[in-house]
Amino acid sequence: MKITTYRELQSKEELLPLFQHAFWWPFNPMVFDKTIRADPRLRNSPVGYVAIIDNQVAGFVGVMDIQTRTLQESEEIVGGIWGVVTHPVHARQGIFKALMQRSHDYFREQGYKFSFLYTSKILIAYTFYRKLGYKDAIVYSSAYKVIKDPRKTAKETRKKCKADWDRLLELYNRVTRNYTGFVIRDKQYGKMLAARKKIQPAKSIESDKGYALLRESEGNMYVRELVALTREEVNKLIAQIEEKTAKTVVDEKVLGKNTLNTYQSRGYMIITEGYDLLMSKQLTDATLEETYGEEFYATSADSF
Repeated sequence: MKITTYRELQSKEELLPLFQHAFWWPFNPMVFDKTIRADPRLRNSPVGYVAIIDNQVAGFVGVMDIQTRTLQESEEIVGGIWGVVTHPVHARQGIFKALMQRSHDYFREQGYKFSFLYTSKILIAYTFYRKLGYKDAIVYSSAYKVIKDPRKTAKETRKKCKADWDRLLELYNRVTRNYTGFVIRDKQYGKMLAARKKIQPAKSIESDKGYALLRESEGNMYVRELVALTREEVNKLIAQIEEKTAKTVVDEKVLGKNTLNTYQSRGYMIITEGYDLLMSKQLTDATLEETYGEEFYATSADSF
């Protein structure tokens, strides 16, 4: 088995069948190249490591460089793991472990203290991550609501909205100024989310006291990030989300008791410990609690 970086891989299109079957992602190297340039977490990294067996792609693990804020209010770059997949023909041959180890070696070479990844407790990979030393960092609450009027159609805006990224960043920084975690952004970050289709600016909501970054699919509205200065504003934003939604509202990563309680007061089904979670692995003697405290802030918009 040979391990190479994504950037060094000659035939990147060979990742298409691997990603399509694992993630339903019709991977296109030329399109993804634009993503790499737009995403600061990928721009200067190897992007990922690829296992080659008999001149064929057998597995992949993506890597990112992510800025965080610590308890000391300093910036700390950490590693991020994404897109973990092994070709089923080569399962149980140590590919997963070898690629993860190479990724951790890269993070250590860069002097990173932690590696993070998103997963779900319902996936088999969750058990493997724990065996590699990953621990639960955030177990998210989640909120769900069915819009019960079957005749309702989602309200559409008459003109396409252009997000005011400067304004959104100002609100985000005000809300997260005392938080640790994935809270260091610039206005380019929002544009990157839109470019990667993580959010839809035309569906999202802005106000003077908050915003909701949303993604709609077949009448179902997914809340990617809800930021507000007051609980009253949280309630207003959720009400507006419901007005824009034809079928269901889903927020799989709810942060903050105020937001969770507001969802509950509006009749949402609440799962206090959902399936989705953020995991972390120590790469040095530093612990997550010593570096970031008891709470680590990361919304759905930070997922990778």
